[in-house]
Amino acid sequence: MIERTIIHVLSHNVVMAHLSSGKNSIAFGKGIGFKKTPGMSLDGEITQEFLLHTSEVLKNYEQILNAVDVKIIGITEEVIAYAQGMLEGEFSETIHASLVDHINFAVERQKRGIFITNPFAYEIQYMYPEEYKVASKAVQFLNEHLDVMLPEDEIAFLAMHFKGARSQERPTESLAVVKLVSQTIEAAKELGFGFEDSFSTLRFISHLKGLIERVKQGKTLQNTLLDKIKEEYGDIYLKATVLSMQLSDALKVEVPPDETGYLTMHLERVLQRSSV
Repeated sequence: MIERTIIHVLSHNVVMAHLSSGKNSIAFGKGIGFKKTPGMSLDGEITQEFLLHTSEVLKNYEQILNAVDVKIIGITEEVIAYAQGMLEGEFSETIHASLVDHINFAVERQKRGIFITNPFAYEIQYMYPEEYKVASKAVQFLNEHLDVMLPEDEIAFLAMHFKGARSQERPTESLAVVKLVSQTIEAAKELGFGFEDSFSTLRFISHLKGLIERVKQGKTLQNTLLDKIKEEYGDIYLKATVLSMQLSDALKVEVPPDETGYLTMHLERVLQRSSV
């Protein structure tokens, strides 16, 4: 049976522990940290536990422990536990240090009256709706328990942290996709398409995200209706071709005509919606 020794008490419900197997972990459970001190054995029911596998992650977390108010660390860890419970897929262990660091600075900025906007909040909300929904609840929890009023843009920032942790990819990779979607939407606007808070816009953004991922992975779709699409929606297909060329330049991989055909159909739906 694995025994656990408390290293740090982060809150009444969260502790950092050393396991007899040699690993360290962040452990969660109602009251497991109450009236506990480092060096004591961890008892009580553990409802969730995240192992810190690598020495680099452990080092980064130790630096966080020495630099950040333990209350912020404990509340952030509860947010991570909530998000992990709501979203499918194991989180990367790097989220523990990175999210604590982010929230610590967000709290500091709020107290100083400095607010940073997220230029991609609109796209993030539609591209990653599951993460955004969880992040919205998380920001409410942070505001209540840290006595702050974090701006709505923080929801999008947290959603990207959750997205990166789920896919276990670098945050810059997820952000690059968001930026490319945003740039494509702006280019489509210049071509005469209007985007509103509608189902057609949601479908367009979701399709665009999928298109980018398929092109990056070399798993693009075939389109048996391509000739018919070109014939019936010639003008829109030409505009879709312009967007496909811009995507090809950004991705350094060609977007095939079949995918341009599907893009045409989504642009047609957007056009229909904006003309109503």
